[in-house]
This record gives sequence, C-alpha cells and structure tokens, in this order.
Amino acid sequence: MLRIAMQLGLGLAGLALSQAAVAQVYKCKGPSGETVYAQQPCSPKAEAMNVRPSKAASATAGEVENRNAVFRSTDLSDAAIAERNCLVSARSSIYPQLDARLSEYQRQMAQLNADAALAKNNLAGATYQAGIRSQYAGLQQTMVSERQAADASMSRERQRCADERRERQAAIEKKYQPETR
Repeated sequence: MLRIAMQLGLGLAGLALSQAAVAQVYKCKGPSGETVYAQQPCSPKAEAMNVRPSKAASATAGEVENRNAVFRSTDLSDAAIAERNCLVSARSSIYPQLDARLSEYQRQMAQLNADAALAKNNLAGATYQAGIRSQYAGLQQTMVSERQAADASMSRERQRCADERRERQAAIEKKYQPETR
C-alpha cells in the first residue's frame, strides 16, 4: 500500500513538472488596440495560448569548437583580472601604511629644519645643528630602508600573483585541451 502511494505521489509530481514546462500565455488587446501577451488574463476576452518550449538545437562540431574558444578566452581573461586584483590588493595593503609613515618622517624632518634655523651662530649653535643634521640623516635612512622593504614585499606579492595566474592558466589550458581518441 505504501509503495502504491509513493508511486502515485511520484506520478503526480512528474505531472506537475510537465505542466510547468508548458507556459500559459494570454493574448489580449491593449488600450490602444495593440496586441499584448501576458502570463495572466488581461481582460475577460483574453485568448489563452499554449506555448511549448522550443527544442534545443544540436550544435555542430564547429559551433562547439567556437563556443569552447570563447569560453577559454573568457576564462583566460578572468585569470588576468584575478592577477590584477591580486596586485591591487597587495599594493593597497603595503603602500598606504608606508606612505603614512613617510609622511610622519617628513613632518619630523620639517620640524628639524625649523629647529636648525633657530640655532645661534656660535659653537653651541654649531653643535646643536650637527645633532639636528644627524637626526635628519637618520630619518632619511629610515625612509630609504622602509621604501626598500615595501618594494621587496610588493615584489614578492607580484611573484605570488603571477604564480597564481600561471596555475590558473595551466588549469584552463588543460580544461580546454582537445580530446584525443
């Protein structure tokens, strides 16, 4: 009994699905007399029309090859875009922090220049200016070192992004490689 009920349920589900495959469309006259098609009756004089789904056309070998070439090209473009996004992400995580630190160093250097301008023209002033020049040179060296470190990090990220793109390209080439029989 349970088996019959299950078969009946499956049969009804199949019937419902087959009914959903045929679309119901209504043909009506619009306010200006034009023909209007709608999924719901648009007037009492709406004419019901059954629309059957069209049968999918079979593709020729050339069409399949052309479609695959388009898909391959699109996938390769996506790999290039992913590499660009990888680089943009790396750049945005490395350089803004560096720029903020460099800006602070430049502010400190401007303050040192202002302090050096106030130094007296005597031995004490000369000693004071020498100390300021030493601090200034230290800040310049720090700036160069930090820029080099950021550039080295970006170079590693460029390499990582390029490696990821090469891996994606290899997978794409494998995916679209013609089948040999």
